[in-house]
Amino acid sequence: MDAGLRLEEVSREGIRGLSDAEVRAAHAEGRPFRLVARARRGEGGRVTASVRPERVEPRGPFASATGTTLAVHYELDVLPGLTVVAHDPDLRSTAYGLLADFVEAVRGEC
Repeated sequence: MDAGLRLEEVSREGIRGLSDAEVRAAHAEGRPFRLVARARRGEGGRVTASVRPERVEPRGPFASATGTTLAVHYELDVLPGLTVVAHDPDLRSTAYGLLADFVEAVRGEC
């Protein structure tokens, strides 16, 4: 998105605030919590972003993302939904992602 967002500009909420009872109830209802990151380009080209736990729909784009599985869902003007899933990424792919992010940060591209 070439937004140049800084960490303090991203609204963040972790999973620690969820109680065991909330997590179990959500799972039992078939709408478990997932940690979801969202980014959106708004008016004037400004990008807003957030990361927070959300309950997902059983047939939604993030339903199959369990464990360390990663999913990216795009909502586009001409395509209502495109989801890319990396099932159970290993240590090598995770390390590569961290290294790539670090290199971009050092170059000042983040």
